[in-house]
Formats: sequence, C-alpha cells, structure tokens
Amino acid sequence: LLASLNLRDNKMGFEGYTAITQSLGQHPHLKDFWLEKFCLEGHSNAVTCVVWSPDGTKIASASGDNSVKIWNALTGELILTLEGHSNDVWSVDWSPDGTKLASASGDETVKIWNALTGELILTLEGHSDYVNSVVWSPEGSKLVSTSYKEIFIWDAATGAKSMQLDGHSNSVKSAVWSPDGTKLASASNDTTVKIWNALTGELILTLKGHSDTVYSVSWSPDGTKLASASADKTAIVWDSISGEQVATLKGHTDWLRGVAWMQKGDSETDVGSNMLVTVSDDNTLIVWDGATGQQLKQLRGHDGGVNAVAWKGDQIVSGADDKSVIVWDAATGQQASKLEGHADAVYSVAVEGSRIVSASKT
Repeated sequence: LLASLNLRDNKMGFEGYTAITQSLGQHPHLKDFWLEKFCLEGHSNAVTCVVWSPDGTKIASASGDNSVKIWNALTGELILTLEGHSNDVWSVDWSPDGTKLASASGDETVKIWNALTGELILTLEGHSDYVNSVVWSPEGSKLVSTSYKEIFIWDAATGAKSMQLDGHSNSVKSAVWSPDGTKLASASNDTTVKIWNALTGELILTLKGHSDTVYSVSWSPDGTKLASASADKTAIVWDSISGEQVATLKGHTDWLRGVAWMQKGDSETDVGSNMLVTVSDDNTLIVWDGATGQQLKQLRGHDGGVNAVAWKGDQIVSGADDKSVIVWDAATGQQASKLEGHADAVYSVAVEGSRIVSASKT
C-alpha cells in the first residue's frame, strides 16, 4: 500500500492533504510524473494523486483539471480519460479487483468508474465540502471518504451512504482501513487520532498525545499497532486495542509529513516486521523499531523537505523538494540510487514491484 503522501501545508503558504490516499487542497501544480523512462504527460493542471492498479499493468492519476486518467504502465500510453467531475479531483483509488476506480473531488462528490470502459457507474453525494480522500475497503465492498470534519462509509455496489462517523472537531487529513477491514483510523487537525468500528460506525478510541495537526496514520501489518505523524515533530506508536502509547518517536527537528510501516511480504527476513519510517521537513527520513521506539537509522541525502515515502521490499523510496527520488537500503541507511529528472519538487511516489512512479510540480 501507499503509506503516506503528504503535501506541504500552510507553512509554505498553501494547504496540503494526505492522499492514500492521500487528497488534496490548494497546493503547487503537479503537471507531470515519471515512471522509469516514461514521462506521462496529458493533464492540464495539478496531478494530485497517482496509484498503481492491483495487477501492476496500469496507473491512475487524478488532477486539478477535473479528470482522472488511466495509463498503460508498460508503454506509457494514455488509455482512458474519465471526465465528469466539475472541480479538482484530489484522490483516486482502485478497487481490489482492479475493475473499478473511485475518485474524490472538490465538487463534494465521490464517483465510481468502470476502469475498463471509462463509464461512470455511480455518483455518491452527501458531503458538505470538498472531498479530500477516498479509499476502498480491503475486500472491496465499501468506500471511505473524508471531507473537512466528515467521514462517510459507502456501499460500493449501490452508492448508499452506510455510515457517517462524527467526532473530529477540525479537518480530517486522512482515514485508513485496518488490514482486516473491520476498523478505520482517522487523523485530524484537531490533534487527535480516532479509531472506529467500520462495521457499526461506533467510535472505539480517541488517541490524544500530539500537540499539533496529525497528518498521517499507518497500521502495523498485523493491525495491533497504529503509528501517527504530526506537525509537533513527533510520531507516536499506539496499541490499537487499548489506545495506550507504545512509544513516542523523537528525532526529527521539523514537521513530520508521513509515516509508513513495512508491510508483510516486503521483507524476506524478520527484521522488517516491526520497522517503520517517518519523513519530515527537516530533509531526513528516520527508520524506527516500532515495538521499542528505538531509532535505527537516520537517512540523510535530500536537500529539501521530504514529502512522500513508500516501501520497496527492504528498501525505502522517498520524494522531496530537491526534485529527486532516492531509493534507500533500510538496513544500512545507504542510498541505493538517486533518480533525477524532475524540474521541481516531488510530492508523490508509489511502488509496484521494482517500478516507481513519482509526481512533480513541473
């Protein structure tokens, strides 16, 4: 999964949102993105989100030009342009079987599309503000979308709103499903993380410990822990059952933009089972032991704030303000490769097998 895409917030004079879902507000225009040797050009405004199809053969991109595009990941060819939104599209996500796409827009709607034909299947209405993220549930029967203080769960087959999760007192930055799909975790400007029962809509826990905006949350692979990254320069690892703080991760000297656990299957050894990584405006990444809170490695090499991160096996991929993408060896902290070619800051990276797709302002 894509752990954390985080765009620079008011500190730089514009807003940013997470998109796994990450799902965006006002931010610099991301007009192209790089996939190996291909530069996929076609959007006329900001590329806000890029995601691989489950089988790795296609890429979907969302844009401030009100459209979603589907690309052939092997050739770089544009396959389909999905038009129907009347405002910026901030988030896009594939259904687990790869046959559908869901998109979230500033027009206050979520749309479900046939990813093979481009046909609009359903328009989900009910939000009272722009929708900044949409994510399919692991089994594909539901969607979760966020908009300011609102979190909605939808029936993906009928488009009916199943539940509305009320409780945050300020903007919701992201909402992510637990690995088994029975819970949701949400991060907010109100400095809290909340855990919800995704089957009933009941609020299970409110996790308090941060002193500033929480930008990103990530579940451990077994679902027993949750990590949150905040503008207070810390990350916190929580016990997702009791709500107790397992560890407070201190080491960064500026805002944290994202956090991501290494997922099951990413590593051939046990070393990765509790590893997580955080990224920050201080130009660094830090690899942590999520069980103990111990700092394992601090990764230095970017010359600007780090905006995006994803795991690639035992490696970590990061994109930053210095226009580069760096692939790191998580165990040694050494750079495996530095990918250059963008003309401006990189705000999104996504990984599929050995391939990387990245998005930039220009």
